[in-house]
Amino acid sequence: MSTVRPRPRSRRPAVRPAPAAAPAASPRLAGAVLAGAALLLAAAGARAGGRDSVEGTETNALVEKEHRIALRLDRGHAELVVQRTIHNGGPRRDQALFLLNVPQGAVATGLASLGLKGGRPFWRRADLMEAEAAAIRYMELPGVEGSSPTGAALLSWRSHGFLALQASPCPPGQPRTVEYTLRMPTAYFEGRHHLTLPRVGTETLAATVVVSAARPGDRLFLDGKPISPGATFRLAQDETDLALAPRPSLALDGAFSSSPLGSGRELVALRIDAPLRLSEPPRDARVVVLLDASRSLPERDGAAALAAARAYLSHLDGSLVEVLTFDREVRPRHGRFVPAARAAADLGTLVLPRRNGSRLDDALARADALLAATPAGLPRRILALTDLRTRSALTPRRLGAILKSGALVHVGVIGEGAPGLTRNEHPVAAPVRATGGLVWTARASARPGDAGAMRRVYEEWVRPLRIDRLDVRLPGTGLSKVGFGEQLTEGDGLALLRLHGGRVARAELTGELWARPVRRVFAPDPAHARLWSALVFGSELLESLTEREMAVLAFRGGAVSPVTSYVASAPGKRPRTVSLGGGTGRGASSHEGLGRGLGHGGPTGSGSAFDHRAYLRAALQKAFGGCPAGPRSARVTLETTVDEVVDVPAVRLAGRHAAAVRRCLGEAAWSLVLPGEFIEQLASYEIEISR
Repeated sequence: MSTVRPRPRSRRPAVRPAPAAAPAASPRLAGAVLAGAALLLAAAGARAGGRDSVEGTETNALVEKEHRIALRLDRGHAELVVQRTIHNGGPRRDQALFLLNVPQGAVATGLASLGLKGGRPFWRRADLMEAEAAAIRYMELPGVEGSSPTGAALLSWRSHGFLALQASPCPPGQPRTVEYTLRMPTAYFEGRHHLTLPRVGTETLAATVVVSAARPGDRLFLDGKPISPGATFRLAQDETDLALAPRPSLALDGAFSSSPLGSGRELVALRIDAPLRLSEPPRDARVVVLLDASRSLPERDGAAALAAARAYLSHLDGSLVEVLTFDREVRPRHGRFVPAARAAADLGTLVLPRRNGSRLDDALARADALLAATPAGLPRRILALTDLRTRSALTPRRLGAILKSGALVHVGVIGEGAPGLTRNEHPVAAPVRATGGLVWTARASARPGDAGAMRRVYEEWVRPLRIDRLDVRLPGTGLSKVGFGEQLTEGDGLALLRLHGGRVARAELTGELWARPVRRVFAPDPAHARLWSALVFGSELLESLTEREMAVLAFRGGAVSPVTSYVASAPGKRPRTVSLGGGTGRGASSHEGLGRGLGHGGPTGSGSAFDHRAYLRAALQKAFGGCPAGPRSARVTLETTVDEVVDVPAVRLAGRHAAAVRRCLGEAAWSLVLPGEFIEQLASYEIEISR
């Protein structure tokens, strides 16, 4: 049985259904400790009300005066040291009974009783024992039935999330203080470890909390607002969110443990936290933006490309930018590198005329040459926004040979729509990945109302925001994957708690930041093993443990459980501890050419009533008649993608003035304005004409 949960991104962690109750303490223990059915009924009433109850077993004059919590937030868990002070206003000695509704997931890991020694107060720390032995020892201690003010106490399990605390003696007219420690798991999301607490205390007295951070440099927040270490507040509202933000780092944080249960099984616990920022933008970068101005890119998609480029440049303050537009030719927008803000402003007024040709390779070669001439050591970036509909002669191998400057290249296959980015495994991805960048399917909007979303989405072209191709493995378990999904976004976390039939040596995370491989190995952490040996008693795995396994975990983690209790002894009467056992769908293609593109579907030319060849023949025949005299016949080879002439690889003719006619006919082919009936993603035609 296991728990695998990605941490939620919402401000509040999701509330899990309460697990089934774990085995309660034995009838013998219930009778010895709670002293009869009346107190059991009181316990049931306290549980139903959701608040603690505090009362004396001899008088109604025993009341709680103070409830204080020293709360220390750490990464992955919190520790709450709780002090409860009661006062006996009655005429005789009494025993205090606390019925405690602990917060969800909380587990008791310590107990101390404030007593007297040589007339001076001191804290007597409790020992963890087998539950029935602890109850019997408590009843035998001086001060429970006798007259010695030794400050005995017992903390025992009642049911899941419900504890009983007894303290005696409570002398008449005097205060009595006990202290217990709770540990709770935190939920990591939005770059912070969150602890959600309900109102804690009785109906008439809520707890006062003093909060601190376990590690220097970590910051604290109360309901989203920053607070200083030592801040004090009353835990009186229905829900309070405390959060800890780790000091800034770009590294993954986490911990792993595999704890033996003495039965051949192991308790496997894993926590992985992505930092609030996995990367930073480049500083003083030199950037070239390539804009596809070809006819196959519809006007709405061209506007989307301009909006995406502006959103991208908004994250590059301090960088210098050149913009190149390309169709059959490459045209610089500025003729030099200009500040990013100026380039972005210019894009706001740019109108791209649509022409035939998609010379992406020429545009990349020009961009690469520009960047090669920039100062060494500065970051170099190329962003190409295109539909990737280009000629068949442009292969991934040819494209890869162009890129020599060391620039990181992103290619956005752009379209109009709600802002969004996903990886695209187009054949051109291989040479692009070699630069450290990616090919993306990009959706963008030029609407002013979408500007905020555009800026958020297109930050991912500036710096990696997530680990993609995520794979978390537990070698030796036979599990190829744990099941966390394929992404880990910065500021999010992963958590796993699982029972496994054997030792797990480590946990391994692999993935990619853009195209850069990421690998992190988590070795077993003894402190994490002790922590989760305790915290398992607040989890849904409790019901899957045997009593022997519970005992092994409880003694390792120092936790109150269905089989263990804490008892604080009288001086000279230290209890004997009883040991119960050791212990993105990828549409890859084999097509080598890039002209295949993404495609929009639709009928092919051969299945349409429209005669594509006849149209081309008539248009070229007319152009041929206007060319210089000379050859009487010609053969023109051309390629189209949708309604764009994307290549004119050959114009064949012979005779006098052939060169001049070849130029004329070639220009005529490049200048064709194809009607909407041309819808094939890539088509090749060989047209014979004469005059």
